[in-house]
Amino acid sequence: MIIVGEKLNSSIPRIFELMKAKNTEELKKIAVDQQNAGADFLDINTAIFREQEIEMMEYVLGIVLESTECGIMLDSPSPAVIEKAIGLISGREVIINSITLQDRINELLPVVKSYNSGVVCLPIDKDGIPKTAEKRVENSLKLVEILQEAGIAKDKIYIDVLAEALAVDNENARTTIESIAALRKAQPDIHIICGVSNVSFGLPKRPDINAAFLNTAIYAGLDSGIVDITNQQIRSTVFIAEMIAGRDEFCMEYLGYFRGQKNN
Repeated sequence: MIIVGEKLNSSIPRIFELMKAKNTEELKKIAVDQQNAGADFLDINTAIFREQEIEMMEYVLGIVLESTECGIMLDSPSPAVIEKAIGLISGREVIINSITLQDRINELLPVVKSYNSGVVCLPIDKDGIPKTAEKRVENSLKLVEILQEAGIAKDKIYIDVLAEALAVDNENARTTIESIAALRKAQPDIHIICGVSNVSFGLPKRPDINAAFLNTAIYAGLDSGIVDITNQQIRSTVFIAEMIAGRDEFCMEYLGYFRGQKNN
């Protein structure tokens, strides 16, 4: 499971305030805590700062590069911000978040190729977010075809299956799970990702909901996720779900995790 730490995102009110105040020590702690909890990548999103997005991205990126060894997920609606930020990174794996069938794809594909980065693809078309799993998979396969024709390797492609809030529509989680299962069958070699915490937005006991969704999603074929990996319940769920899904030979990863928790 490829873990992307979700916490350096300016849409989270507390993180916005820390970024606005340029609280370097606290932001550094958040970055390091995610890495120590097992994050392979750290998502950095400063989009809420609008005109100051590039400046804030450079500031937060500097903290992450100085204090961690994780890969970086550059998360921005602006190709200009991504292109500027990726030029500041060397010696790290990078994932660009994101492109759609309609938006940013022509501007960002050359950047993806030039830096050999990963790329998150949202199966959104001119009609917006598809309501059915069938349409999400159809759009996803179109994106894979476009990227393959552009020379992007399958192991660099991350299809985001668009986890949405259950509080808005009780079918949302099921649609996402069905999308994962169908897409994994159609494209076994690409990465499938989503923002796990989106499903619980607006509901109480969010970690419980996120963990239940994550367990089902991993079994269906999810192999990467944007999550709060500092939450012990989520961290345990990753190891347990991978084991149940048959991805942990002789349960060695789970046993190693369990022993580590026991010793702490």
